[in-house]
Amino acid sequence: MRKRRVAATDAADMVTSREWAKRFFSTAADVPISFRLDGKEIQGIPADWSPAVSRHRIDANIVQTAFNGHDVRTGLAIRVECTQYLDYPVVEWAAWLTNTADRPTPIISDILALSSAFEGGSPVLWHCNGDFSNVAGYTEEQTPLAAGLALRFAPTDGRPCNRAWPYYRLAFGGCGMTLAIGWPGQWSATFTRTAEGVHIAAGQELTHLRLMPGETVRTPRITLMAWAGDSDCAVNLWRRWYRDHLLPRPDGRPLQPLVAGLGADEGEEHTGVSEDNQLRYMERWFKQDIPVDVWWMDAGWYSCRDEQGVNRWKHVGTWTPDPVRFPNGLKPVSAAAAAHGAKLLIWFEPERVHVTSQIYAEHPEWTLATQHPDPWIAPGESALWIDGSRLLDLGNPACRRWVTEHLCASIREHGIKIYRQDFNINPLSYWRENDVADRQGMRENLHVQGYLQLWDDLLARNPGLWIDSCASGGRRNDLETLRRSVPLHYSDYGYGHNPVKSAFHHVLFQWMPYFKDGTLSWDLGDKVAPGQVVDSYSFHCGLAPMIFPAIDIRKDGYDFALLRKMLGIWRRAAELMVNGDYYLLAPAHRTPDKWVAWQFDCPEAGRGFVQGIRHPACPEETLVVHPRAVCPEAVYVFENSETGETRELAGSAVLANGFTFALPKRQGAIWFYHERV
Repeated sequence: MRKRRVAATDAADMVTSREWAKRFFSTAADVPISFRLDGKEIQGIPADWSPAVSRHRIDANIVQTAFNGHDVRTGLAIRVECTQYLDYPVVEWAAWLTNTADRPTPIISDILALSSAFEGGSPVLWHCNGDFSNVAGYTEEQTPLAAGLALRFAPTDGRPCNRAWPYYRLAFGGCGMTLAIGWPGQWSATFTRTAEGVHIAAGQELTHLRLMPGETVRTPRITLMAWAGDSDCAVNLWRRWYRDHLLPRPDGRPLQPLVAGLGADEGEEHTGVSEDNQLRYMERWFKQDIPVDVWWMDAGWYSCRDEQGVNRWKHVGTWTPDPVRFPNGLKPVSAAAAAHGAKLLIWFEPERVHVTSQIYAEHPEWTLATQHPDPWIAPGESALWIDGSRLLDLGNPACRRWVTEHLCASIREHGIKIYRQDFNINPLSYWRENDVADRQGMRENLHVQGYLQLWDDLLARNPGLWIDSCASGGRRNDLETLRRSVPLHYSDYGYGHNPVKSAFHHVLFQWMPYFKDGTLSWDLGDKVAPGQVVDSYSFHCGLAPMIFPAIDIRKDGYDFALLRKMLGIWRRAAELMVNGDYYLLAPAHRTPDKWVAWQFDCPEAGRGFVQGIRHPACPEETLVVHPRAVCPEAVYVFENSETGETRELAGSAVLANGFTFALPKRQGAIWFYHERV
C-alpha cells in the first residue's frame, strides 16, 4: 500500500507536549495551579510545604506523577496528579486540597486548575457556545486574540455545556494546543493576550471557602494536547486519542456502532410503556428482520402518578418500575431483548427529586431547594423544572451511598446493560443559595465529587455496564463526564431539522466520536406522524455511530426493504466514522439551501468514504469536493452501495479535479473508497 498522509502523532507534537510536561511537572513548585490561602497567593506547591514527588507507570503508554505538599501552619494538604501519555502529545492533571487539621482552614479562594502563559505569535482561539436547545447551538467561532484582549467563558446554570463549551483550540500559526476543562459543574476560563502569547486561567468559577476537618475539594481536570500543522491535524489527533484512551470499552471490547429500537403507547414520553407492549413491539422489530442492538426505554417507566392519577414523567424520585404496568419488574423486557441479542437501556434522573416521590418522602433532608429559577429557562417552561423539583445533594455521603445501592440493585435485578442518566435541572442556584458566606462553591464541589464517585461505583460494581450522558440534551458533556460515558442524545433541539443537525454533527465529529441520531425529517409535514419516514435522505442526515430508525413500530406501511438496505449501508459507514479521521469538505450550514459534505478516512487501512447531502432548497445540482489524505500515486475505487455505481480515479486526478457529487434535491450519497491493489 502506498504511503498516505496520516493525521497521527508526529515528532513535533511529542516535543511540544514533553516540553509542557517538563515545564509544569519537573518540580512541585512548577505545577500550573494557583489559589489564595488566607489572602496570600499560592502558585504551585511552595518549598516550605515539604513537597514530595512520586512517579509510576500505569501501563506502557501512561505515566502518572503525584505531587504532595502540606502546610504545617494551617493543616492544608495538596495533591496534584499529572498523567502523561507516551503515545499521544497529551498531558492532564487535577488537584485535591484536604484539611488535615482538627479546626477549619482559613479562607481558600480563587482556586485555578490552570494558571499559566503559553508563548506564540498571532494567536487565534477556536471556541463554541455548546447546547441550549436552540438553532444557534453548537456554533463555532474563531477569534484572533488582539493585544490586551481577554475572552472569558462560563456556562449559565451549572451544567458545563449550557451556552458554553469546555473545549478549545488555540492556534499560533502552524501549531497550537487543544484544551479541555473537565468539570461537570460551573467552570470558567479566561484567555488573555500577552506580549509573548496567551495567558490561560481556568477552574471552578466560584471558590471562597473554608474546609472543615477532613474535608476535600478538587479542581477540574485539565487536558492539554499539542499539535503541529493545521486544524485537521488537531481534530484528528484528538479523535484518535479519545478513541484509544477515553471511549468506553464495555466487557473490555471497543464500543461498536449500534442500532436502537423502541416502542411506546400514548402518554408523555414513555409513560405509556408496559411489559405487554414492550414485548409485542420488540417482536415487531425483529419480525421485520431489523437488527436492533439496543432496546431503549426512556422517561416514564417508573411510578410517577400525579395527584389526579396521571403518569407524569417529570415526577421523578421513585426509581422502581410501575407495578401496574410492570408487575414482574423489567426483567421480562431485558430477557426478551437479550434473547434477540439486544441490550436494555433504561433512563434515570437521580439528581432531580420531585416532592411526590419516594426519596423526598423518606429523606427530604437530602434535597436542596431554590428561590430563584434560572433565567435561561424559556417562558412557560420554568414550572416544569422548578415547581415541585429539588436537587438531590450528592455531596452528602449518606445520600450518595443510598443512591448507589439503589441503582446497583435495579441494574442487577432488571438486567439493565446501558444506564442512561439525564439532568433536567439547573443546579447553580440550588448550590449557591445553600452555601454560607465562608463556604461559597462548596456545595457544587462536593456534588461534583459525589456525581463522579457515583458513576465510578456503578461501573466498578456492574461489569459490562456503560453509561449514556444526557442533560436536557447535551448540556453536561465535559471531558470528566465523558471519561465514564458517551453522549448519545446531544441536543433536545431539531430532531428532524436536518440542515441544523448537519451543523451540530460537524462540531460533534470533531470532539466526540460516538453519539446517536435518528432518521426524522420534518420537511415533509407534521413533525410526528408523516415525519416518521423511511427514506434515503433521512438516513443520510441521521448518520451517526448509533442510529435510531424513527419509525412508529405500532404502524405498518413503511418500506422495510429500504430500511434494511439503508441500515446495511449505515453499518458499513458507521464503523469508519468511529475509527476514521474526519474532514469537512463543504462548509457547515444551517439552512436548507446548501450542500453539506464530509469525509471519514482510515489511512492505515487505505479506505474510507465521502458523503454529500443536497438539502431540499439547494439550487446547485452538483458539488465538487477535494478529499483529504489522498496519495497521488494510488488509484482509488469509489463505490456507491445505494445505486451500485462505481468510479475508478487516479489519486492525482482527485487532487487536481476533486470529486463530483450530482444529486437531486433532498438526496444524499455515500461513496465508499479503497486503494486498488
